[in-house]
Amino acid sequence: MRLFYFFQFLVWPFVLSAQAVSVEGTLVQDSDGQPLGFATAVAYRQADSTMAANATTANDGTFTLNLEPGTYYLEIQFLGYDDLLIPDVIAADEAIDLGTLRLGQGGVALETIEVTTERSQMVMKLDKRVFNVGKDLTGAGNNAADILNNVPSVNVDPEGNVSLRGSNGVRILVDGKPSAMLSSGDLDALRRMQGDIIESVEVITNPSARYEAEGEAGIINIILKKNQQRGINGSFGATLGYPENFGASYSLNYRRNQFNLFSNFGIAYQRSPGGGSSDQRFFDDDGSLLEVYETETDQDRGGIGGNFQLGTDWFINDYNQLTGSLLYRRSEDDNFTVVTYRDLDEDRNPVSTTVRDTEEESGNQNLESSLAYKRTFPDDDEHVWTVDAQYILDDDLELSDIVQTTTGVTDPLLQRASNTEYETNLLLQSDYIHPFSDSLKLEGGVRATFRTVQNDYQVTEADAAGNYQVVGAFDDELEYTENIAAAYFIGSTQLGPLGIQAGLRGELSDVTATLLRAETTNEQDYFNLFPSASLSYQASEGNQLQLSYSRRLSRPYFRLLLPFSNFNDPRNNTVGNPTLRPEYTDSYEAGWLRYLDNGSLLASVYYRYTTGIIERLVLPADDGTTIEFPVNLGNRDAYGVELNVNYDLFDWWKFTSDFNLYTAQVEGSYQEIDYAVDITSWSGRAASILDLSDRLQAQVTFDYNAPQNTAQGRRLSTYALDVGASLDVFQGKGTLTLSGRDLFNTRIDRTIVDRPDYQSTSEFQWRQARQVVLNLVYRLNQDKPAAVQ
Repeated sequence: MRLFYFFQFLVWPFVLSAQAVSVEGTLVQDSDGQPLGFATAVAYRQADSTMAANATTANDGTFTLNLEPGTYYLEIQFLGYDDLLIPDVIAADEAIDLGTLRLGQGGVALETIEVTTERSQMVMKLDKRVFNVGKDLTGAGNNAADILNNVPSVNVDPEGNVSLRGSNGVRILVDGKPSAMLSSGDLDALRRMQGDIIESVEVITNPSARYEAEGEAGIINIILKKNQQRGINGSFGATLGYPENFGASYSLNYRRNQFNLFSNFGIAYQRSPGGGSSDQRFFDDDGSLLEVYETETDQDRGGIGGNFQLGTDWFINDYNQLTGSLLYRRSEDDNFTVVTYRDLDEDRNPVSTTVRDTEEESGNQNLESSLAYKRTFPDDDEHVWTVDAQYILDDDLELSDIVQTTTGVTDPLLQRASNTEYETNLLLQSDYIHPFSDSLKLEGGVRATFRTVQNDYQVTEADAAGNYQVVGAFDDELEYTENIAAAYFIGSTQLGPLGIQAGLRGELSDVTATLLRAETTNEQDYFNLFPSASLSYQASEGNQLQLSYSRRLSRPYFRLLLPFSNFNDPRNNTVGNPTLRPEYTDSYEAGWLRYLDNGSLLASVYYRYTTGIIERLVLPADDGTTIEFPVNLGNRDAYGVELNVNYDLFDWWKFTSDFNLYTAQVEGSYQEIDYAVDITSWSGRAASILDLSDRLQAQVTFDYNAPQNTAQGRRLSTYALDVGASLDVFQGKGTLTLSGRDLFNTRIDRTIVDRPDYQSTSEFQWRQARQVVLNLVYRLNQDKPAAVQ
């Protein structure tokens, strides 16, 4: 009956509710037995970890949860206290009295207050949001770029650029550490990472001093799958999709005695069409039309790629733990691009046609190894010392063969382009946390990174005899070194309902970019202090307030420093600027988190002031070509308000939404041209999740990014509709998911450039966003761990 009504009305299935069973308890402080009011008690279904009910404790510490018959586990949380997990709560016919439950105080925990309205979707905290990707139906079987594009506040445009709250200054980490692939500025890097190995995504909009200062808009932290449940457990996955998307994966974990072994593997073959078109017009000083042509791009990109991770935790004793892991990624792509230029006269009559046919072979290898030591102390499990080391090797190669034909020209133009890249990255870090009392905690740490990137780019062209000669304007090698030393200190205290945290981070940067053939060097040595502060206040039952401030910077990706990128479209070249300097941002934010009976509401207002903003300008040349060139343009004042809502409309219907409205004033000039602009725009995302039966679930997601002005014109709107449905199979041990992403293929980058000497309209998709994916996951012994007593 419920399924019938869903297909009739889409959102109004008929549900029969079983008789509720009352589960009661009283929460007190472990130290003195005093009752704890305003704590959160949440019940999750044992079978699939979805939330069944939640409650807030009264002033006397009592709470009541009404549950349908079944097996559950409970999580109880309160600011400044350790979480309490109660497993195997069996609701049958009679009421359950859990008795007196004691919650131990584990020092100040400003970052642990959370309310979970839908465990499969998003855990909301004041300083960050954690998006649990495992249950997102529209992301099953997709890559990391697709998954990030479904995370509230985050947008991945059709070319692969990641932005947070409308800003591109985002730092992307993997398990809290940098990844060579994701920090290089490679637009395809996120697409090479299979989504099946991702457990969750953390979005941190205003990081504290414990985090590296990189990323003016905030940090996106991708958490890979790992479990410490005893015995062997894990999952196996298979993917089938259109356009071509075939994959398989596993995530396994084995815990016995002092050792925990974990491994992740994923392999996928993917191909996707892409392309776009543009209309470009060039004018002289008096406004007369000099040249006009249309460009049409058709491309097909993709290949095979995979990743393999192997690691172990060694629990030396109750207070010492050593973790080592190795992650290897490899991809081999064959990319085909056809660019057609149609030159027109002033009346738009055809003059000539030029076709460039490019075949590119691309290969990437990435090896990341890490070793981590954790020491806890007998006096308090919050008293922790950690030491981390990570070493990264990354190797990337692109080889292109180009054939260009032009009407009226007998012999084709033959060209070759090669782009090789090699990177090493060493990270050393140590952190120490000391809780001096129940209400005072101090922490500090040191960190050093040593990064070297070598990039060699060259274009050759065949002469009349068929011999390839170097094209001097496209021949150079960049050597980039980035050495950063950092130290930080944070103090935090809890004064009743008021939590206070303040910190200071210092970073010494030594950055050098050298063009070896041109024999030019740009050196930048600078030291910066980055303060942070946070106030958290429990205003009343179900109301949490926070004020925060941080200073951040965004160093230019080294790819923005490269003299060249590719040679597929020589009339519209993208080049780098080795003289770029970092952006600096002062960020202020106020947040209000409201706990509701069936959900939560997070409202935030923010202000960011940025100096030295990096803007990519399209600069026309006299020969009818353009160069996209990044510069430090000027300053930006950005204001915004964001609203996140999670709400269970009914037991069978859950709703989540995210809305962000922002405005910015940009001031700056380049080559005596003023590029000041006022920007106002908004974005939103809404998801509706319906439990059609005990085994069948459906999800519909719609997102929209409004148009906005740019320094040279305007970027038009994009929107997309995603749908998905999942069915539990194999007696609940497996899940079959069918998803459709961007059903109407509307996630297209459309831009307008309107300057006195140059005008253009264009639309482009690096890869087609529309896809249909069928994914099967089989779980092996994945039960919730018992509580630690």
